[in-house]
Amino acid sequence: MSSDIPGFYYDAVQRRYYRITSQPSNTVPSARAINNRARQEQLTNKQLDLLNSPSKQCSQRYKEKKRLIKSRLSLLRQREYGQKSVEFCHNHIRSNFIEKLPPTCFLDNSSSFSIEHSLDSYVNYEMIITPAGQCIQMINYKLYLNLLKQPNYTYQLQTNPIDDHRSSYFINASSPFMSTTLLHDENHVSIRLLQFSSTPTPNTLSMLSTNPSAPKYYYKENCQTIQLSSSTVTHSSPLLIKCSGPCCYSKSLDSFAFNINNFVYIYDLKTFQSICTLRVPIRRVTLNDMKFSYENSNILYTTNGHQFQQWDIRQSNRSSSIRIPILCSTIQCLQTKPNCILTSSYDERINLIDLRIPTKPLLTYDLSSSTSPNNPHFSFTIDTNSEHFIATCSQYHIVHIWDLNSSRLLNRLRCPIPRTFINTPAKCSITSFDKIPILGIYHPEYCRIAGLI
Repeated sequence: MSSDIPGFYYDAVQRRYYRITSQPSNTVPSARAINNRARQEQLTNKQLDLLNSPSKQCSQRYKEKKRLIKSRLSLLRQREYGQKSVEFCHNHIRSNFIEKLPPTCFLDNSSSFSIEHSLDSYVNYEMIITPAGQCIQMINYKLYLNLLKQPNYTYQLQTNPIDDHRSSYFINASSPFMSTTLLHDENHVSIRLLQFSSTPTPNTLSMLSTNPSAPKYYYKENCQTIQLSSSTVTHSSPLLIKCSGPCCYSKSLDSFAFNINNFVYIYDLKTFQSICTLRVPIRRVTLNDMKFSYENSNILYTTNGHQFQQWDIRQSNRSSSIRIPILCSTIQCLQTKPNCILTSSYDERINLIDLRIPTKPLLTYDLSSSTSPNNPHFSFTIDTNSEHFIATCSQYHIVHIWDLNSSRLLNRLRCPIPRTFINTPAKCSITSFDKIPILGIYHPEYCRIAGLI
């Protein structure tokens, strides 16, 4: 039988028509491409199911709206009678405008800017937005800086011998940048402290930019190499590989700490002299997180994901510590709530805990729509200046924003589903810049920053 359809031919054996192509269509997609496509469709469907499913918050939306209107009217009356200042009322009302956003909206491209990076291989990616209007990114252990007022210009540090080394770093929204790098000999650690500024000062270096029209930006660097004591560098097992864990410094900038395997080293930040060394229980390779207390710089909190410990570095017996039965993987101290910390666990739940009564959380910020019992990449961020907001991103790429003081869910934002790095979670950072909440969503395939008001 001859083909009577243009562009097709008839196969007498199969008894069907086939399209005539210029090249043979024998290309078979790889197993990885098929799995990525299936995972992408699964995440998209799960996003829509979670956002469209009825929840308790939807039934209380009308009550919350009435309560918000009453509170605003009450604030306006107190302002008229002189009981509250104009600035207090203005800030309180603006902080609640976030509720006017659609509860299931995409990130708006018109009110945000994107920072694109072409990554051939993904190793590490982090970002934080500072109250000074800086967007600091760590991409494959290299630092990039963008300014919110001029996002088109990207700045980099000058060449340093430790740039290509695997490092641990501590980024605080209002303090210097710190990194800890274990050198190849495994006996020396390089400590690096950076401060960024738009005005040059003595001993500052100029940042590099690919755009010659970019305005000058500077940074001050303090880099020191510390030799580990010989008594603690010996491996407890021949199969143990030395690895650099988390690092941090105190709020008063008096001391800093870093973790190498099952030891925590604490040093004076001004003299770089050793203060003490703590041996901590670790179930994995390194600690999950550690932080200094905001109230007392001699108190250090550590967690290995299954056990929370409080250390006093002034004690003569360094092996003694207070163990608190809190299951947490991330620690965040608070300035406005003494003796309280925020912790997160792998079940995508954030708890506000009073360390004096740690058995029951004061508040819980729960991703009630999440069904994942274990998400090892779960993390959260808070507005460190005002401590009004908590933001986090679930494994289904949905950003949740809560009111820190009431644990009330303010909004949910749907993020794009990645194509290449399909199993890499998206993260977020939130801060206040010019009294406006700024939210940043970052992933190896995109980085988007938008104002919430």
